[in-house]
Amino acid sequence: MRLPSPAKINLSLKVGAVDETGYHPVDTVIHLLEFGDTITFEPADDLSVTCSVDLGIAPEKNLVYQAAILMGEMFEKELPFHIHIEKRIPHGAGLGGGSSNAATVISGLGHFWGIAVDDERLLSVARSLGSDVAVFLAPTTCSRMVGYGEVFEKSLPPRTGQPVVLVMVPDAHASTVEVYQVFDRVGASQPTPPLINDLTKASIEVCPATGEALEWFRAQSQTIAVQVSGSGAACFAFTESGEDAKALAEAADAQGFWSVATTLG
Repeated sequence: MRLPSPAKINLSLKVGAVDETGYHPVDTVIHLLEFGDTITFEPADDLSVTCSVDLGIAPEKNLVYQAAILMGEMFEKELPFHIHIEKRIPHGAGLGGGSSNAATVISGLGHFWGIAVDDERLLSVARSLGSDVAVFLAPTTCSRMVGYGEVFEKSLPPRTGQPVVLVMVPDAHASTVEVYQVFDRVGASQPTPPLINDLTKASIEVCPATGEALEWFRAQSQTIAVQVSGSGAACFAFTESGEDAKALAEAADAQGFWSVATTLG
């Protein structure tokens, strides 16, 4: 069984002050992309997880492995699977790679075991793994999420087919924890409609390469809207056409950026 594991971008991200739990409430609109990873499930004697790139962590620390273990415990099932991650989404990019991979394992195992897609236990497993996992189990590709990002508020009309380009300085990494810590000090960024991200200023302070990618995007004639995704380090831009997106991605490659031309899912 091979399943897509899509990346995401935040069309808007509004962040509140840290509360008594130590976390920041958010109100965010997330759209999934056509671009992403692929998760393969194969029969095996025991559970094992491999990845096409070295993530620098033990397999047991991977959210995919943890998701599988929690699913087995939740539904009292054996896990005779080898799970392989074909990785395309960069780590630390704000594109939801690890969360998407975990959600794909949750939905994949649920399908294999005949669990209804709206079974609340699937969401329970997702929320226990991190605030971004649940959005990848939402019923549409465009969702408003609230709480700490784990509560599905409502579906929004998807903008399927809208060309989008992703750009990031190679090996850049924005620690989400560090970005939120800096956010507590510097506050929210000035809104830049139509794409709003309160974390932009903090993300650039933590990872100046994020700002480099953002400013390059803003200087390009093909872009119609530009923003940082999540806590960074990737930025994205909308273009009028697929041809513009392809040309923009090629220009980014020529500048030494990692880039992908894709569409909203």
